Amino acid sequence: MGYERFHIEAKPAPHLYPVPSRFDVSARKLRLAAMLVHEAFEYRFKRDVVLSRPCIYGVFSGRLGGFKPIKEKCVGCMRCVQEYPHIMTVRPSDEYKSLGDSHWTPDAVFTVLYESSTGKIPVKGMGYKGAFAGEGFDGIWTDMSEIVRPTRDGVYGREYISTTVDIGRKPFFLSLDHPCAEQVVKTVEASVPVIFDQLPEPTVTDEVSDALDKAASKLNTFHISRPSKTRRHGKGWIPLVEESDLPGSSSILQESRIIEYDHDRSDMYNELRTAYPSAVISARIALKEGCEEAVSKLVRDGVDVLHFYADLHGKDYSTRPRHVSDAVKQVHGFLVKEGLRDQVTIIASGGITLAEHVPKAIICGADLVGIDTTLLVALQAEFQGETRDRENCALRVRSMDPAWGTQRVVNLVASWHDQLIEILSAMGMRDVRRLRGEIGRSMTDAELREQAFGEIAWAT
Repeated sequence: MGYERFHIEAKPAPHLYPVPSRFDVSARKLRLAAMLVHEAFEYRFKRDVVLSRPCIYGVFSGRLGGFKPIKEKCVGCMRCVQEYPHIMTVRPSDEYKSLGDSHWTPDAVFTVLYESSTGKIPVKGMGYKGAFAGEGFDGIWTDMSEIVRPTRDGVYGREYISTTVDIGRKPFFLSLDHPCAEQVVKTVEASVPVIFDQLPEPTVTDEVSDALDKAASKLNTFHISRPSKTRRHGKGWIPLVEESDLPGSSSILQESRIIEYDHDRSDMYNELRTAYPSAVISARIALKEGCEEAVSKLVRDGVDVLHFYADLHGKDYSTRPRHVSDAVKQVHGFLVKEGLRDQVTIIASGGITLAEHVPKAIICGADLVGIDTTLLVALQAEFQGETRDRENCALRVRSMDPAWGTQRVVNLVASWHDQLIEILSAMGMRDVRRLRGEIGRSMTDAELREQAFGEIAWAT
């Protein structure tokens, strides 16, 4: 077989359900009418001049022009307000401001909807107008090199940038005292460092499961679900098993390349390893304080993958909750000190909602990430409250065609893949695996503030 460059084919997948307009555009009708009458006489009733519209995006391209603007086309460039401040008004719509919850901002929701419908990178010509630092991933900045090799060309570059990651255990060294059969490297490749994590129970429908299964196969990645909740069992399926699942689903599990179990509920590693010796075994672990010792024991016992998860807003389950980035960084550092980090794969889940969160999580020490509610937002699930709790996530899944859902998820990952390549190219990297734990490639707001202001004595 010849070499084939990895490519994700994105296709338009328009919204099934109406999306509220970002901006509420309105005009003072009497002043607008007076201006039109004045311009009609001033320009001697030249039709092309009088009927020209001051918007390149077509907000006033309807039959009634500014008297009935097409609000969904407005991007907030404010040109109409700058030229006609006495007539035009543009402000964020109330429906837009009500989107999301305390974690999902309206901008984040719109970004995911745009990516999943087009597969393109969202570009804002007016520049970034938000805050430059915040909590969690917003407090981490990636460090871009200014003098790099031709990888600077990004998605249009002449050099190939690999986003493939290995999932599984890698031996620390080759031992000559054991047969070669016992030293086989058991890893599975994923073409993107993103898998689809288990979704909250109320949101798991047959349509959603089918869409994720087909999307995972197209993207050469994986999706996690319980055997009882999955109708399709494609090659990208990772079963999340319990003790009760083993007797009745052994024939299904034999075909699985990766099997995951919940470490907090039972110690099933030995049973799974005995029953499925060729599979990659993943332990699902809740991030919380004091989990390092249990993690160290798991790695020494032979677990191949450590799947750490936080809540759906990216907070761990400690007494004083930390962000998933800080928790993963601490576990990664602990395994490095113990000399165990290179033997195991780490997956981080919870709060991964935007494309920029993927490289930031990898910098903190993860090999790849799992996404959850982002998939539901891409499939136009409806917000009905807070989405923090995995057991009671307030997202309502709407009816859809699985083929449409598959394309939406493929488009989302295609956009994220291009944005990851852009970041790697700006750093001069040609392989995403080199980014793991490279904290020197990042800057944190907390550390910079401490360096700049830590020694200043503040007056009380």
